Amino acid sequence: MSLVKSLYDASPRPLRVLYTNAYGVANIRRFRKWNRLLDSLAYTESLSREQQIRYVDQRLKEILSHAFTQVPFYARFASLAKDFHSRSAFDILRELPITSKEFINRDPEAFLAADRRNVTVSRTSGTTGTPFTIVMDKDVFLLGDALWWRRTRWAGYRPGDWIARLVGDPIVPLHEKNPRKPWIISYPDRRIYLSTFHLNPDTARSMGALLRRRKPRFLMGYPSSLEILSGYLKDSDFVMDWDLRNVLFSSEPMHPHREALVKEVFRTEIRGLYGSGEKLVSAAQCQEGTYHLSLVDGYIEGQFGIMDPVEPAAVTTLVNRAMPLIRYQIGDMIETTPDQTCSCGRTLPIMSPVITKHEDWIITPSGRRIAPSAVVWAFIHQDIADIHKGQVVQEEADLVRVYLNTDETTFARYRDVLKTSMDKVFFGEMRVEIVRTEKIEVTRAGKSRFIMNRYHGSQNP
Repeated sequence: MSLVKSLYDASPRPLRVLYTNAYGVANIRRFRKWNRLLDSLAYTESLSREQQIRYVDQRLKEILSHAFTQVPFYARFASLAKDFHSRSAFDILRELPITSKEFINRDPEAFLAADRRNVTVSRTSGTTGTPFTIVMDKDVFLLGDALWWRRTRWAGYRPGDWIARLVGDPIVPLHEKNPRKPWIISYPDRRIYLSTFHLNPDTARSMGALLRRRKPRFLMGYPSSLEILSGYLKDSDFVMDWDLRNVLFSSEPMHPHREALVKEVFRTEIRGLYGSGEKLVSAAQCQEGTYHLSLVDGYIEGQFGIMDPVEPAAVTTLVNRAMPLIRYQIGDMIETTPDQTCSCGRTLPIMSPVITKHEDWIITPSGRRIAPSAVVWAFIHQDIADIHKGQVVQEEADLVRVYLNTDETTFARYRDVLKTSMDKVFFGEMRVEIVRTEKIEVTRAGKSRFIMNRYHGSQNP
């Protein structure tokens, strides 16, 4: 755990409120940068298909040329650069190998550019349980955040609107098992931070009462967390009595049963966002319910009908020169529809809603429901590396086993720290066993589920 996070958790609530509001002041500057960047990219929303292809072709050539000269792994393909004037980038791309987290993790240094300046390092895990460290230019990180923000602008956001967040913001320390106020309000940027980690019937009622008092224009959350909150609010006879413009979701699939419950409770439309922790590709849902690819951050094979699609989807960055991910399989099944148009008027490429792994949640003996994205926090925030795959399985009412596919030395290094982190996530209600394994269970589609609930499986759709 970082020193800053340790200090935050050790601080009394008034100081944590002060820290969060100071962060809100910095957020205002970020919003301004995002808006300026989005304004400069507005023209890409109306490009013709031919213009889009030329745009991506040029940027693919730029990133491939850079990789051939700066990235050790791709130096062996440098001879392909001579064909840039006579062949499209899509043709050249076909001759390069497909990569993945596991493939790159064998020798990550080979995928780093020799010339790296002004970069940031980000760790991802997502719902696959496979940790991955990505180095990216800071401008790429800024672009990724701006493109995610565009979904909120499309949903009708106006300066001054309040947004309630039910995502992975660890704003209430996990050692507080039953906080009286499971939230923190940031006034400068008008954000209501709700603790995803503390959802139970009592905290859900207090969150519902807060939302009715503050009347935010938007509620943002993970689908599983939104489902849990909506279920508790429905059971408590929560009454929706203000104009909530949209519910915004990301990071997990919004299955039909979840969408129906959230709409029933909050009485508004839902807008989705698709993105990757690698800031490699993104898509926002417009008012017609269509997912539009951002076009400017990454290229998905098949999006123009030029290359055959790969499963799972293979994506190539158009912007990250520090660690250019090329033909990188992000683990999701993405279907693009090159011939489809949208009545919203935007010409950006269209993709179908992403079908990812269906995750269960962990249900503690007291009835507390722990969302998959909250469990992911234990992996990412303990800086766990060298784990090939992980899987969290509820075996009994009070027993969770965490399976780690790794060698004995690495397992010994992380076993205790991960158990401590998991104990906090489950509030000490579960017996947690950390188990080393040679094989992680996979679905019939060949994809592993990060969370499995064998004990409550019949209760989870």
